[in-house]
Amino acid sequence: MSRIRILKILLTVFTLSVSFLHATHNRAGEITFRHITGNTYEVTITTYTKTSAPADRCELEIFWGDNTSAILPRINGPIGGMCAPNGMGEPLVSDVKVNIYRGVHSYPSAGTYTIRTQDPNRNSGIANIPNSVNVVFFLQTTLIIDPILGPNSSPELLNPPIDEGCTGRLFVHNAAAFDADGDSLAYSLINVRGVNGIEFGTTYDPAFVQDPVTIDSVTGDLIWNTPQVQGQFNFAIEIREYRKSAFGVYALLSRVTRDLQVTIQACNNEPPVITPAGPFCVVAGDTVNFNITASDPDGHPVTLTALGGPFEIAPTANLSGNTTGIGSVTRQFNWVTNCNHVRQQDHFVYFRAEDDPPISNRPSLTAYQTVRIKVISPPPLNLQAVGSITGIELSWDAQVCPGHARYEIYRREEPSGWDPDSCEVGVPGYTGFERIGTVNANTFFYNDNSAERIGITYCYRVVAVFPDGGESIASAEACAELPITAPVMTNVDVEVTDSVNGEINVAWTRPYDLDTLFFPPPYRYYLMRATGINDSNFVPIHFADQLTDTTFTDVGINTRDSIYRYKIDFYLWPDSIKIGEAVPATQPFLRTRGSNGQIALTYQFNGPWRNDTMFVFRENDSIPGQFDSIGFSLTSNYLDTGLVNGSIYCYRILTIGNFRADNLPEDLLNRSQISCGMALDTSRPCPPLVFNDFSCDLDFLEIHFEDPPVDDCQRQEFLFYSIYYRPKLEDEFPDRPTYTNITTNRFSDFNEPFKGCYKVTVTKRNPEDPSGTPRESEFGEEFCIEACPQLKLPNVFSPNGDGRNDFFLPVTNPQARDIKFINIKIFNRWGNMVYENKNTEEFLFEGWDGRDRETNQPVSEGVYFYVAQVIFHGLTPQDEVSLKGTIHLFR
Repeated sequence: MSRIRILKILLTVFTLSVSFLHATHNRAGEITFRHITGNTYEVTITTYTKTSAPADRCELEIFWGDNTSAILPRINGPIGGMCAPNGMGEPLVSDVKVNIYRGVHSYPSAGTYTIRTQDPNRNSGIANIPNSVNVVFFLQTTLIIDPILGPNSSPELLNPPIDEGCTGRLFVHNAAAFDADGDSLAYSLINVRGVNGIEFGTTYDPAFVQDPVTIDSVTGDLIWNTPQVQGQFNFAIEIREYRKSAFGVYALLSRVTRDLQVTIQACNNEPPVITPAGPFCVVAGDTVNFNITASDPDGHPVTLTALGGPFEIAPTANLSGNTTGIGSVTRQFNWVTNCNHVRQQDHFVYFRAEDDPPISNRPSLTAYQTVRIKVISPPPLNLQAVGSITGIELSWDAQVCPGHARYEIYRREEPSGWDPDSCEVGVPGYTGFERIGTVNANTFFYNDNSAERIGITYCYRVVAVFPDGGESIASAEACAELPITAPVMTNVDVEVTDSVNGEINVAWTRPYDLDTLFFPPPYRYYLMRATGINDSNFVPIHFADQLTDTTFTDVGINTRDSIYRYKIDFYLWPDSIKIGEAVPATQPFLRTRGSNGQIALTYQFNGPWRNDTMFVFRENDSIPGQFDSIGFSLTSNYLDTGLVNGSIYCYRILTIGNFRADNLPEDLLNRSQISCGMALDTSRPCPPLVFNDFSCDLDFLEIHFEDPPVDDCQRQEFLFYSIYYRPKLEDEFPDRPTYTNITTNRFSDFNEPFKGCYKVTVTKRNPEDPSGTPRESEFGEEFCIEACPQLKLPNVFSPNGDGRNDFFLPVTNPQARDIKFINIKIFNRWGNMVYENKNTEEFLFEGWDGRDRETNQPVSEGVYFYVAQVIFHGLTPQDEVSLKGTIHLFR
């Protein structure tokens, strides 16, 4: 047995023997890790102990989380004494010693590992841990190895976990976490732990801590407002680390727990104050420069320092000026940024001010101020767009900031006029752009062969995306059109309105840019027609063999009630080889809707040009068949007012449209059919106010309905409520209600499952409507109920045929719900698979009977391991989750 091990045993015996003399030593600490290569990590345990305590640890045992452990040596401080050849730790002020233990470990595979250590005991007198002198000190950190997310190191905690405060004074502590990988950090408070990780519910109990302790989940500021009792207190902060996956979802990478000790004393001292600054956002290459001031209300000397990412990533920031001042101190923060500093998450600078009062006013008090700095990448430059017969060809210069992972290409139709704000990165959805493609970081061109509509102006932006998901500023916009190598629709104009003998004039252009050497004549046009604004069931109705033959009148159709959609297919003839087609276009289809003293007009249209203006014509009361102009609109809507209720009015419109592409006809004139409506007070009821009461645990959903508190909404005669339901966000609501004729203001008689989205209408009768027709309101505000995914598996079963617990399957049915798919595998202790089932219903309702999948013989008693890949139902597609556990099989 080594000398150190013998000394450790003797030291442990000695420590236990003096525990009742308050000689134990552990104050605070944390476990962090650093990725080395593959599945190999360097793990560091940092503890803070009482310097004066007889108990000391030259080495600590670490449990790696994969059923193995090791003894780690202390590596800091002078070498000597009974710890040789290990370090003796480094004494700090206030009876505190810092101890660093470090080791390297290789994990067998990807997975989740909880690294832990425990050491007897905590120091005595911790107010919120009863009998703390006999409580084992416990630390743990969770490491997740995920090849998809890539290698990862935990955040470093730059501020020590030992702090002081005063009764009646606001207390703030910040760990100053820095993540070298640029991952997202989130902070929360958890209970401190004892032997084997048992949690102490007294950590934040008001009986011990009085006023609340909170933490800012973004900045990590732990705030105690305000301590009322003197003493030592321990709190625990969990720092969760997330990384954005390739699917745009943030995935958990690690959990680091900091065990923090705070000493509260009575004092005649006010804490210093730091003047807020920021936040700041700069483009890589710019300089961040600002003054930061700390002042002490008591006029005591005050010291201002700073930690954080800008001081860790080269080239580093500089904090100049005197460190300490009498009563106040001002320092200058200066950071010349470059591409190394570009990241998705903000950089945090943690400023710390500490006063230096006379001994009679001690202890010293501190203040923290967190300043956020965003460093973004400049845009890709010199984006060019050129139309060709194969699509729109894009090119751009290499990214100014190297190190990006890919370029993403965005497109919309017609120029956007969007100019990104000073700190706006990527391409937001409100701009109307959609992502259409991705290329790797070393590719500077893209051919958009999905741009197929001749006559459309296509506009593009390019964004550089970095490995952590950060995006550059979007490039300048570049637009182009396809060459006119196929016919282009220009007119779908209603000549005659009739349900049987209607007529529409159709016109198109010839293919001006056709390469007649590559595609020599003769040619043929086929005019195709479909019924419906978006219908694609086209049938041929006409053909022409001359390029100059570009008009046709379609007769014998129902122009009063139907929308017709036309296109031209262009062929080499007589080879019947299709070499192009026109983007379809419809006539402007007019709809009217009457209300009290007015009629609203709106039209539908689908085509390659944009209608800029709508002229409105109304039939003359005195001269039937004559339509007089009554106004115009620059939108697709027009309201004709001052009408007589009960009278019928007939309208038609003329639209004026234009292409945004060059070299195409301008001012396209197209008329709608004649449409008639009646001015009548047929106001729909106001949509109801809707509230819901939902419980996963109780499998219960109840909806409450109310009228809005408006007189006009309450004067109509109530008839019933109706509920419309869609199970998924991507589904459309049905035309007919799912539940109707609801005559009370509450409803709970739903068919399970409840998951889905709901809208409610109310049907009423307007006493001022002479027809007495019931009217249904618009939809009330939609609400959605998320699924209640749950799967709980037992840890023991006994397949002995006694009718009790004979099968391994979910505990009870309520514990297995909203499960879309499960693939479960069960292994024996040697790693051999004895059972597998991908049939979700079979496993959920029948389970495993304890037989080997190959031999069909009962397996032996013992411990088995299961791994289940599960996908739960949800409003949106859900990611697969992995469940692991053990089963004790008895017979």
